[in-house]
Amino acid sequence: MLLQHACRLYELPSGFIPSRLAHKPLSSDIPPTLSPEQSFRNQVLPLLWMLDDGNHLPTMLLLGCVYFVLKDYEKALETFESIISIDSDAVEAISNKGLTLSALGRETEAREQWVHALQLKPTYFDAIESLLGSVMEESAGGSTLAYRQAYELCQELLSHVATVDVDRHKLHHLQRLYFMSGTLRALMGDLSHPESLQDYVSAIELGMDARVPSARRYTFRDLVVGTCFTGLLVCDNPLLAIPDIILQALSTPDCTYSSDMVKSPDFDILQAVHDSGDRLVRALSHNGVLPVILLKPEDTDRLLALLFRTSGGVLPAIARLSEEGPPFPAKVIERTNFMTSTCLLTLAKRMQELPPRTSLVPSSDGLALQSSISLDLLLNFLAEALAPSPSTCNNLGILVQSLPNTRLDFSDMGEREVITAKSVARAWYDRGLRMNPKHPYLLTNSGSLYKDENKLGWAMRLYKRALQEKPDFAIALTNYANALKDINRPWDAVPFFTQAILVDPDLPEAICGLANSRNSICDWAGRGAIDAELGVDDAGYTIVSAFGTNGHAGYLHRAAEITKRQLSAGYLNNIGLVSSLGNLDYWIGWVEKALDGPLTGSTRARWRKLFRRFFAAFDRGEKRVNEGGFIVRFAEWLARRHQFHAYKKTWGVVYANSSGAPLPAKDLAHYPRFPISAFWEFEVTSVLPFHTFSYPMAARMIRLIAHRHALRISVNALSQPWLPGHIYPPPAPPAPKINVGYVSSDMTEGHPLVQLMQSVFGLHDANDFNILVYATNVTDNSQRRRKIERECTQFIDCSTWSTKAIVERIVQDNIHILINLGGYTRGARNDIFASRPAPLQIGLMGYPGTMAAGWMDYIVCDPLSCPPELSASERWLTRRKNKDETSRLQDSFKELDLETDLDGVADPESLSDDWMFEKFVYMPFTFMVTDHRQACRDDEGLSPDERLVVPSRVLWENEERRRLEWRRRVFPDLSPETFIFANFNQIYKICPTIFAAWLRILQQVPNSILWLLRFPAQGEEYLRRMAVLWAGPEVEARIRFTDIGSKSEHIMRARVADLFLDTAECNAHTTAADVLWSGTPILTWPRYSYKMCSRVCASMARATGFGDGMIAASLPDYEARATAFARGHMFVDMQVAPGVFERRATGELVDLRRNLFLNRDHMPLFDTARWVRDLEKGFREVWRRWATGTDFEGSKEWEASTGPEKNSTCIWIEDSVPVRFRTLSDQLVQVL
Repeated sequence: MLLQHACRLYELPSGFIPSRLAHKPLSSDIPPTLSPEQSFRNQVLPLLWMLDDGNHLPTMLLLGCVYFVLKDYEKALETFESIISIDSDAVEAISNKGLTLSALGRETEAREQWVHALQLKPTYFDAIESLLGSVMEESAGGSTLAYRQAYELCQELLSHVATVDVDRHKLHHLQRLYFMSGTLRALMGDLSHPESLQDYVSAIELGMDARVPSARRYTFRDLVVGTCFTGLLVCDNPLLAIPDIILQALSTPDCTYSSDMVKSPDFDILQAVHDSGDRLVRALSHNGVLPVILLKPEDTDRLLALLFRTSGGVLPAIARLSEEGPPFPAKVIERTNFMTSTCLLTLAKRMQELPPRTSLVPSSDGLALQSSISLDLLLNFLAEALAPSPSTCNNLGILVQSLPNTRLDFSDMGEREVITAKSVARAWYDRGLRMNPKHPYLLTNSGSLYKDENKLGWAMRLYKRALQEKPDFAIALTNYANALKDINRPWDAVPFFTQAILVDPDLPEAICGLANSRNSICDWAGRGAIDAELGVDDAGYTIVSAFGTNGHAGYLHRAAEITKRQLSAGYLNNIGLVSSLGNLDYWIGWVEKALDGPLTGSTRARWRKLFRRFFAAFDRGEKRVNEGGFIVRFAEWLARRHQFHAYKKTWGVVYANSSGAPLPAKDLAHYPRFPISAFWEFEVTSVLPFHTFSYPMAARMIRLIAHRHALRISVNALSQPWLPGHIYPPPAPPAPKINVGYVSSDMTEGHPLVQLMQSVFGLHDANDFNILVYATNVTDNSQRRRKIERECTQFIDCSTWSTKAIVERIVQDNIHILINLGGYTRGARNDIFASRPAPLQIGLMGYPGTMAAGWMDYIVCDPLSCPPELSASERWLTRRKNKDETSRLQDSFKELDLETDLDGVADPESLSDDWMFEKFVYMPFTFMVTDHRQACRDDEGLSPDERLVVPSRVLWENEERRRLEWRRRVFPDLSPETFIFANFNQIYKICPTIFAAWLRILQQVPNSILWLLRFPAQGEEYLRRMAVLWAGPEVEARIRFTDIGSKSEHIMRARVADLFLDTAECNAHTTAADVLWSGTPILTWPRYSYKMCSRVCASMARATGFGDGMIAASLPDYEARATAFARGHMFVDMQVAPGVFERRATGELVDLRRNLFLNRDHMPLFDTARWVRDLEKGFREVWRRWATGTDFEGSKEWEASTGPEKNSTCIWIEDSVPVRFRTLSDQLVQVL
């Protein structure tokens, strides 16, 4: 009893006792008891001294352990040696002596003791783990040779254990030994082959071995497939029958299963899976890839009970031997489950390090399960079921959140609900946080899920909690900073990005986020430069290039270099995907489906050559071949042609009013989609497409950034389980109206898009067009939104709808042309377009740049904003006319076996630089539409008709007085003759190049100021600092900042400026329209031929009819024109009435202002109705080309056509209505 009491006292201090120190003989039957905790020195030692007679080994063993715990190693050693002198086979004392010697630093002697213990008892795991731990500790951080020595010892120990039966109570120790072996293989660098994972598989299979002579021995493969099948049962509708293909796969010659049998509580899933061999795997998988199953936490709670029905819901190896037998102790089950779970998680993690689609878990007939996200999920689900932990919940949340999938959830009555992957991820994060509310990774990832749902408040609260727990968590710092940036507080984001980079200097999101945030407030110190762009060094001084003063590249250059690396890394993904999906005949078969006929002769040879390259080895990175991207583009190219062929078969080659009937649903199966998998890897850049508007990047980089984001959107959309396996049916021909759908997430009062377009929808010709607006943002009940709702044919508020519901509604509405008003802007629903619900999909207004996406066919532009030579299809046509190579738009065609264009559809990955992906619909004046003529008449209070009868001189004199009054209001301290340069853009559009030019202009015009907006206010400090460094305090003092005004005030006071100096990297858009409407001239420089956002203002200036005076050809020309305008702005005394003189400005700029103001109601820029009529011409032509098949360059229909499409792939809209302007003397002069 006293020894029992001593043992009880010894065992109480949890965590104090070394795990491998044995204090009881193996044969001891001392029962555990409970008592209050007491001190080792004051109670345990005195008690043991009293009991110790020098011969009672259990007492001596415990006494030695107490000495060890109290770090009295010499006495512990003496005690263990005394035991060994009495019993030389006392394994526990020998192993404990080894631990004591190790604590004394006598490692060699310690290992000798452990080896001796194992010679006596090969399965004594305390000695095994002590010996192996000693060797691994010695080799930690060492060479591969040291790890190999440890691995060889591990193998030797395993070979010893294999010769004896292991007590199943100790099974977790043997699993740990295999786990150590696998870990050592990884440390040796053995990662490239699936065999390197075999040790983990062996450890897992130990838990599956029932060790009953009559029982089957289950394999890891049985476990994985059984988990998959169990998961499907859990997610299945209880009222529906199991598919026959599954039942047939499960059935054997001895047993034919029915749906009821499989769903019965007595069905042995694991046994049935084992007996089915490869049949069930073939039924469930696609080329060895198992289906994605989304299990919620409560589903996983049921997993073990269903999967291990016959072993009572526990692993077969630790199941009771008979129904009457006692169960294994809970501690044994817990430890075995934990080790099995650990091996499953490690296996899942290691699997991610293998090449994509690596064959794992082989079978007898060669069908192996392949590495995939679905297998990763199954391993994690099972690991969580065995040993629940916050970290596994976090893993599952991350894995599930990345998926585009949905699943149907069913009640007991069979009622169904669509469950999204994000909602399942949320459930996993929530479960993990219930286990550990302070888990920083769970808090951060849960926050990111809220951020994806645009619930930034929730996201930021979770990020802050994560940072409270782990202040140096770089990802949480970066995510919190990005959230601040998203709520338009980039200045507050900067310190968080900076701190994240201090923690992780190479974190791409932090580096690119910092670049964007600092750029947003013109914090240019340390900006560096890209190529020969004017840059800024750490001290704030200008440098010519990234390798100028101090050799410092800067944050902008770092962001560009990261982007290059990320783009290059994309070529390493999905290598071998083409050949893994099918042979050459397989791919040629798909092409023949797309082209609606057999391939022959040179056409067949070209297509075979195109696909054959993917069956040979070559460096994808060197040749810039994105194999996965090629397949996605092929799928999109195929779907678009299928839609036309289905239309042609159903209605004929007709523009409108066909007498046909809709294509029956069964016939749509003849037009399948090419299957796209969510498992394919498509990484995007940390720099977003929209950010490229303000970065001086090359054309190809801008195009590729957009294209990689487009590919990710495509894969997410095209792998959705709700997407039909065939194309959506094409719309019926117009009867007679063309149905046009506008999709926007910006239908709110304050958004520039609505301000510019609010009248467009009601101005469409109701005799020819049905106009449907799909608003994906929640209503703000504003006047502008209500106007759009009232004036279009149908307004559909689908802000709460799923993508599936929106897409199906568009198909149901028979949409012919679908307009994307968002592009790559925040909140845009590009997944709708990627699903291809309409045959023609066109970008308009919202995003002035290429989307480089196979789901965008045209962009509405004009010849100035997008010159014809920028069109990839136009380049293809030119090459074709010249009988040049057309198979890849790159600078060199020496390697013609690497072409990757699809007929006339260019590969955005092409090496050639300055071109855009979409085809162009050319508006005759400008692609920008405005609504000022309808909505902004407060300055005069006159309607267009009332204004016509007022003499021009009266209008102009009133405007001059009005302008003088506003000038005094805004700048009461300025002399009337001080020249006011201005720019009202958000300051993120200001770049060092243009700001330096503005400062030089101020230096050239002493009596002048530069008027900027606090947009945001935090930028003022940095711009003033740069101005002092670059031009001196005197020039800096002539920069005036004012706060942002309301829309009406902004337009009214815009007339105060004498000349608006436009930004060059990204022009003024809505602001340019506001300024021109006020009559203030603009000076713009369309800096890049390939960058549409840098040419918008020039396009708008041209549409005023006076563009020649406002468009500069170069930066020197820009500065010279600004200086000349200001110097020519002279003041003279002018008689305004008999005997009344006023000092008035004269000169070229005044004449330009007067012409702009007097003719604003007549110029195309502000003629919304005219713009809509021209756009409708474009709609009619794009529909004609598609409906007749001539939209597809190189097709039979295109070859046979004689229309304008043979001369140009662009659509050139003509407007023959003359434009007449009024002069100061009220004469009408035709100008356009």
